Amino acid sequence: MELKANAKAISQRAMVRPPIAAAIILAGGKNSRMEGQDKAFLEIEGRPLIERIFERLKNLVNEIIVVTNSPEKYHCYPVKLVSDEKPGLGPLMGLYCGLKASSAKYNFVAACDMPFLNARLIKYMIDSADAYDVLVPEIDGQLHPLCGLYSRDCLAVIEEMLAQGRRDVRSIFPKLKVRYLAKEELDKFDQGLLSLVNINTKDEYEKSLNHLSLLRGRL
Repeated sequence: MELKANAKAISQRAMVRPPIAAAIILAGGKNSRMEGQDKAFLEIEGRPLIERIFERLKNLVNEIIVVTNSPEKYHCYPVKLVSDEKPGLGPLMGLYCGLKASSAKYNFVAACDMPFLNARLIKYMIDSADAYDVLVPEIDGQLHPLCGLYSRDCLAVIEEMLAQGRRDVRSIFPKLKVRYLAKEELDKFDQGLLSLVNINTKDEYEKSLNHLSLLRGRL
């Protein structure tokens, strides 16, 4: 009886333990360079871009959070919806609201306009998270903060930067323990690093379709 009671207690603790990882999708942009067309719902191979992202993430994380100021567009999806506390303050506010809503310590963060996220790359980032506040790709000197992993321990620093009027996610890095992931490291999981491709214009949307033949079987 005592063994059963201990097993039950352990099981109950496991059930309430915070999940290891969640995903936060930032979908609060104005889509100004797409002439107002919502990038998240551009279709690739007959499916909205946002559905491709959800499909890539669903087996990697315990929950998916979408930060959007148009929550009505996402009610049909099994995701947690969060709005910016103060709209118009850029991706740093979106990251802040997503992290506040998350029950996970580590959170993979991506923009809603990234159609070619690679599951192997995301898993590698999650598995490499221990002891860091942030993991972010740095390719040829350029940071890619909206394809990164963030701990909830970032929240205090984000609050500080927002109070200073900062909007750029990069502004928090000097005050945190950041691991910068080089091309050679990431290319082992996502050859060509198409995970970092995002769509800002109609021309970029058309060009992105050219990647499909290269990606079949690799995502």
